[in-house]
Amino acid sequence: MTIAMALTMTVSAFASDVRPLYDSETSIVGSVNMSSQTYSVKVSGPLDATKVKLDATLYQKQLIGRKEISSMSASASGRTCSKSQSAAIEKGKTYVIEVTAQVYVDGAWDTIEETITAKT
Repeated sequence: MTIAMALTMTVSAFASDVRPLYDSETSIVGSVNMSSQTYSVKVSGPLDATKVKLDATLYQKQLIGRKEISSMSASASGRTCSKSQSAAIEKGKTYVIEVTAQVYVDGAWDTIEETITAKT
């Protein structure tokens, strides 16, 4: 029983260090534009990516916590996916875009998450 517990603890320790395979090869860029009242996200996967998906949620920072303003999703064939969407953007506020991107490479999906902060 002691051996089983030791093996379980070892496997758990290694599992916590797992990183997405294409994390360093995937670029996630986002912006908030007050003048056009939009926010945008662009995901560029590795050169051999054949599909890309993105889910993005825009939040406005509050004194305590944050308020969800908008969310969007998009998908594309190839290595690049981008989307822009209208939102009520206020001057002098701080916004956070949480992005979850998925890239399809060599028959498998890889998920990458990014948080982008912008002040207007």
